[in-house]
Amino acid sequence: MIKKIGIDIVENARIKLTQAFLEKFLSAEELQMLNKFESEQRKLEFAAGRWAVKEAIIKTLDIWISPTLINIGYDNQTPIILTPGLQSTHISISHETNYAVGMAVREDD
Repeated sequence: MIKKIGIDIVENARIKLTQAFLEKFLSAEELQMLNKFESEQRKLEFAAGRWAVKEAIIKTLDIWISPTLINIGYDNQTPIILTPGLQSTHISISHETNYAVGMAVREDD
């Protein structure tokens, strides 16, 4: 049964690729993933997608947690939450030329 749904959209231009900005919302593992991309455009898309989906995840929670504590990985190219206690939340990330959108659906525990 669905408990809560969250959605967020971000304009890519709002995301800054400075270390200080990225460290405000990316986990250490996500920073490593981002740094493997060669293209600045791909880095921007990755960061914007993470921002949007983490905002969506936080909207499904009853308490606020730092986005840096939410670690997102992949299972067969599908984004999943790796953070213990949040794995009952299903997520989706989509990109368009200038925007990224994230959606989260949290199930009852």
